[in-house]
Amino acid sequence: MTDETAKPSRIKALTEKLTKHEKSGEAAPHWVGYVALLTGILAGLAGFLTVRATVLTNNAIYESNQAILAQAQSSDAWNEYQADSIKARIIETQIAGNPALDAQSRATLERQAQDFRNRQPKIQTDAQNFAKERDDHLGVGKGLLATRDLLSYADLATQLAIALASVAAMVRVRRAFDAAIFVGVIGVGIALYALGRQYLAGGGFL
Repeated sequence: MTDETAKPSRIKALTEKLTKHEKSGEAAPHWVGYVALLTGILAGLAGFLTVRATVLTNNAIYESNQAILAQAQSSDAWNEYQADSIKARIIETQIAGNPALDAQSRATLERQAQDFRNRQPKIQTDAQNFAKERDDHLGVGKGLLATRDLLSYADLATQLAIALASVAAMVRVRRAFDAAIFVGVIGVGIALYALGRQYLAGGGFL
């Protein structure tokens, strides 16, 4: 028998296997009644995980934007710090290179140079604070994305459990139903770990 003629026979055998319980009129095993309950719970969990992953992604994007803004503010502050340093240095060089300057002009230039120098500590502090704010936003965003990835794995396990439960209901194989429960529990465990991790990090559950 060729492979071409064997294929229809295999398909027919599989179809008969999937439908033999319906044709025989046998009562469904008691555990089949729990399939709908299991799939309903898992479907609800999958929906929550999808929404939560979307929220985490949006929050991570927001944190990334805030980090970019803080980086720009830090760069502006450092540029201002360097500009004041250059201006003060130019004035100081001008004073040092002109010993014949009259007292009034010298005092004016020294005051200007001192003003630029006095501005620098605050500008430096602002630049450092903006840099820290940038790092904080990047850290929060990284944590959100890590949690999002874990929830994606949990969602994958949940979807697989739903598929196994559906197969179990069709072929009435208890092992497939048990596998669906096992995989579903794994998905729930991953989701609880991810949400607990986020809560302990100070992000809350929602």
